[in-house]
Amino acid sequence: MSETAETSELSITVGLLGSNHQITKLVGESLGSPGQKSDLQFYNRLDTSLHCVFTAVAPIGYPDKLKSLIQNCAETDIHVMCVDCETGITPEIGEIMVVMDLFVQYYNTKPIAIIGGITKKNEWQKENIHKQLSKFTEQTHLKGMKIISLEQRSDYQQLKEILMEMGQEIADARKSKFSDDSTPESVKVLIDHVFPVKGVGTVVLGLVKQGIVRAGEMYDLAPVQNKVILRSIQKFDRDFKVAYIGDRVGLALKGIKAPVLDRNTVFCSLNSMEKTDEVEGTLHVSPFFKPQHPSGCVTPEDTRNYHLIVDLAISPIKLLGGDNIAPGKAGKLHLKLDKPLVHDKQGLRGIVAEFGPFQNRLRIVGYFHQR
Repeated sequence: MSETAETSELSITVGLLGSNHQITKLVGESLGSPGQKSDLQFYNRLDTSLHCVFTAVAPIGYPDKLKSLIQNCAETDIHVMCVDCETGITPEIGEIMVVMDLFVQYYNTKPIAIIGGITKKNEWQKENIHKQLSKFTEQTHLKGMKIISLEQRSDYQQLKEILMEMGQEIADARKSKFSDDSTPESVKVLIDHVFPVKGVGTVVLGLVKQGIVRAGEMYDLAPVQNKVILRSIQKFDRDFKVAYIGDRVGLALKGIKAPVLDRNTVFCSLNSMEKTDEVEGTLHVSPFFKPQHPSGCVTPEDTRNYHLIVDLAISPIKLLGGDNIAPGKAGKLHLKLDKPLVHDKQGLRGIVAEFGPFQNRLRIVGYFHQR
């Protein structure tokens, strides 16, 4: 087994996607203890008996903050659609479906749906919600995903077992990839929180998305292009010399001050990332998005404010030129970014969206890739 695959604990990252935060809280607390909280609520647990680490994340800033939903999906490998039995398939759930579909299609995430908030008064709606979910996902990459009703404690245990199976499938696929490729994968850690610690210095919290992170080595912070020494690594308040893909880590850094960093920053191997503030590429417009321009297309003539979300990083964009793209179609666009974003030299790729308050209308425009 390669060094990359040699990790004693299975790390599982789960996004809990829903607008009823009481339901996501119940599911989160069944997987772990509440941890870091901002517009994202983390739940963490090290289960030594199962040799498994759960990191669950709920976008509690959603639906007001669409970025919370997309950033949540970018950090996690398994996405759980949390449907409230009382309200059923709401416009928010529709928006979540579109985001999940994009991530399954372009990032190989794994989807599952749960129905929560079940009472004696509304349990009759379960069957109808099952049917609706199957119908609405029939023509998407969510087709055939498992749907579980959460009513009893045993249902939460069943969900946990399914998540573990999914997590093992993801881990096995990674092992297979690394066994077929002897080239070491560059390090990439998505930073979601930053703060100073007295006597330690700057500490960043994040999830390892690529590579093997080693204490004592030098790394980059992109796009600020600031080289730092990694003083130490912590996982669940335990010190480690090494961290692997899927690990939620606290990294103590030497050579940078906390105010310089935010979610637009990626912790990475030296010289492994490129930054850009202008790019040409292809936009795949969601068939469910309704452009507000009179042409009915996403067009360079539109002065509406769009944003590009790459991993956790976000930048407003301007459409400088390109095609008029109808919903369900793809076309070329020339983008100007207000803030430089980084990629792994394979081209910029991410989600294009409209920000602003939720008004029962899809805000996801589609998927953009440079090459």
